[in-house]
Amino acid sequence: MPHGPKRTIRLTALLTVLLMTGACDAAEPAPPVTPSAPGTTASGPASSAPSPDASLVVGPAPADLRDVDWGDVPVPGDFCGIPGLVPVDRTGDAMATSRTWGPVRVTRTKNIVYGDTDGDRRDEAVVFVGCDDNGATQNEGIAVAYAVYARVGKDLVVLGSMTPRQKTTQYHTRLVGAEFEPGRIIVHEKWYRPNDGHCCPSGDATTVWTREGDRLKPGAPRVTS
Repeated sequence: MPHGPKRTIRLTALLTVLLMTGACDAAEPAPPVTPSAPGTTASGPASSAPSPDASLVVGPAPADLRDVDWGDVPVPGDFCGIPGLVPVDRTGDAMATSRTWGPVRVTRTKNIVYGDTDGDRRDEAVVFVGCDDNGATQNEGIAVAYAVYARVGKDLVVLGSMTPRQKTTQYHTRLVGAEFEPGRIIVHEKWYRPNDGHCCPSGDATTVWTREGDRLKPGAPRVTS
């Protein structure tokens, strides 16, 4: 056929134009996907339980905290404005410097309360601690707390210091007991009404401290009387 080659050339040129036009209208390739940073999810940072402060790790712990020799265990000083742990002697006393009150005496009682908050069948321990000005002003006490110890991994760790939460206008609210329940510790407090003498606080309150991972978080105090 005389016109065959020319027709083939024309069809080839037309196809080339159509392919070029289609390429111009094609959608642009999607941008590359950036991998999420470690510890994050598509919706934001991955949630994780708070870990204990490294400065509050005491050292190796026995499997049962009832076997701890508490005479050799330091106490947390944060409740009295002292950073980190305070080494106390076998009698339970130590001298330290508070960022708030200056030189103070830190004390630890021998009465230990045990209970399980995280359901691992291993008890945590509550230890009463206090601080005063060592008789400089005949002050009975500056601050008090329940220090909470737990076995985390293979270490004895301070989970936190539970301080009185019910505020009073005179004297300091006292701590008079602690109860363990799953996931929390209930602290009982005695607080002073305006007409109460120093000997006899008449108010009662409780504060629930919730365990979140290896930290403790206080709720609002509840006045019970």
